[in-house]
Amino acid sequence: MVNVVDVFNRENVRRVFRDVQKHRLIEQLIRRFSTNKDDIRHMTFRKHDFSNCRDILELGCAFGAFTEALKGRLHQSAHIRGIDIIHEYKKYFLEACRRADYEGTFSAGGVEEIKKYESDTFDLVLCSYALYFFPHVIAEIPRILREDGIFITITHSRHDMQELITLTKKILKQNALLDDQQVLPIEIVVGRFSAENGKKQLRPYFHSIKSTDFKNQLIFEPQEIDYFMQYFHFKKSFFLVGTEAERKDIVSQLSEALADEAAKDKKIIMSKNDRIFICSQPVKPSAVGGQS
Repeated sequence: MVNVVDVFNRENVRRVFRDVQKHRLIEQLIRRFSTNKDDIRHMTFRKHDFSNCRDILELGCAFGAFTEALKGRLHQSAHIRGIDIIHEYKKYFLEACRRADYEGTFSAGGVEEIKKYESDTFDLVLCSYALYFFPHVIAEIPRILREDGIFITITHSRHDMQELITLTKKILKQNALLDDQQVLPIEIVVGRFSAENGKKQLRPYFHSIKSTDFKNQLIFEPQEIDYFMQYFHFKKSFFLVGTEAERKDIVSQLSEALADEAAKDKKIIMSKNDRIFICSQPVKPSAVGGQS
């Protein structure tokens, strides 16, 4: 059985993401093999004016890719605060802030820190590809936003990587390590805040929620299977942890099955659809309490 506690264990998350260079390489790999060549970060900020935003918070900031896309869009005296649980990101996040020409600070204390922030502190709160790790903090975001503040988050569709999920389940079932009723850790993770259920979770806390879909696929030709395997190995913990399948022979079987798929179908196609949520008019805590 998949142990939900294991999936969201702090050390499990650190194990996947603490290799900063590998994480950055995977981001570049995704862009290279994406059919949608638009940059989702720039697409997010393109139609909005953030020139009055001075105080910015990024949750799950990693190495600051989202922050860097704000270059030239904020008030010239803006300050960006990044929060993550992986202290190895600090150097890279602060470098991203400098490249964006803004002052920045970083904390590895995790998102629970926002409970300590004073109300009405930030003009803009960001969270890209991370809110599914901590959806419980959504309730805190309206409190720390100013009245005209904005919250922007990007997340995956619950069908993200469905082709790889289906193949992984097939291999696990063949090894009697998964039954028809079980789901993989990655399905639990993304399912906590996805394109499909995100608006419902945000609705109690913002009067205005606008969303934009980012349709995408990753396509790997047979000669590019090694790049696909790099992606899988980076994410394999979220496919296998808690399934009693974190064994080298299972990974080897998956590798062979992927190579066979590539040979048979001439290429590997993987779903990579995302959704951008832009939330404004925060509902302050007293109002939220009044609605319950």
